[in-house]
Amino acid sequence: MPSSISSSDSAQGRRWLTAWIVAIVLAVMICWGVEAHWRALNYRPNILDSRQLWSQQRKRVDRGKGIALALLGASRTEFGIDPKRLHERLPRYRPVMLAVDAHYPLATLRDLAADEDFRGVVLCDLDAVGYLHLFWDMQQPYVDYFHKQWTPSWNLHRHLLTDWQRVAVIANPAFGWKASLMHAFDGGEPFHDYIRYYADRSGDIDYRQTDPESSKRHFAQTMEGNIAHLPPHDPQRWLSDLAPMHAWIAAINARGGSVIFYSSPVNGLQREALQRVFPPEQYWNRLAAAFPEAHFLDALDVPALSRFDLPDDSHMDYRDKPAYTDALAETFLERGWLIR
Repeated sequence: MPSSISSSDSAQGRRWLTAWIVAIVLAVMICWGVEAHWRALNYRPNILDSRQLWSQQRKRVDRGKGIALALLGASRTEFGIDPKRLHERLPRYRPVMLAVDAHYPLATLRDLAADEDFRGVVLCDLDAVGYLHLFWDMQQPYVDYFHKQWTPSWNLHRHLLTDWQRVAVIANPAFGWKASLMHAFDGGEPFHDYIRYYADRSGDIDYRQTDPESSKRHFAQTMEGNIAHLPPHDPQRWLSDLAPMHAWIAAINARGGSVIFYSSPVNGLQREALQRVFPPEQYWNRLAAAFPEAHFLDALDVPALSRFDLPDDSHMDYRDKPAYTDALAETFLERGWLIR
């Protein structure tokens, strides 16, 4: 009897093992088929940005070789500056991309000022609108996530997810099995993204894959819409609201670091709208005069930085990123703000 039971258990075990193997093979085949389907439609893997990916970079600010160079800003920084290229030109520094698309960065500057371990350089790319007190906390959810929720286990999860997203189209939820079934029924396709992201959170915009004129109109309309909804402001109030920045800059300077405030290039209607509502002589120039403890640079004052074509009047095509990054590094070196 025991021998018979043992034989029965063994057979049942083999059946379960076979069932699991078949299920795994079927799952792999289905995933492979969905992946092949999307690749045949010219979709490619792309890393998705997130607060977790931002937190990985935020951690790098305080750890690593060389002098930390924290890159703060929004989309113009994230898609315009190449961190690897910047490190090649400035090998003493460790560029860290902390810019967040569509989010002004003063909350991150405030956080770095409070970080006793941060002893590096901040490059804060910000136009006059972003200094309004209304926008100070736009990146605060990222800062809060890093300090309150970021853990080693989430770090491991994000590393594995990044590796998966780097090689598989279906790692993007927009291409998963549910989305694939929905598109199979309605005959549509997901958006063909013309922006490619990397693990260091920098991104490339390929304007050959989109309509630059449409993007130009979109950003101009967005800018005008944002300006129309701004609260009442004047140069004196705008400047007085920024008084806390003195303490932030002083804290970073006291630890041997420095802060560079930068206004990246804009063209066309973007530039016209900004200069109409925030005339440089009343805003940017007064800001630079009021904060002598920091460095200030407007790209429009430097021919080497303002010469680049901006297809949508606001952002750089990825083909110009290396030359733009080189020009930016050289400009900082010439002024003595960074060292070679």
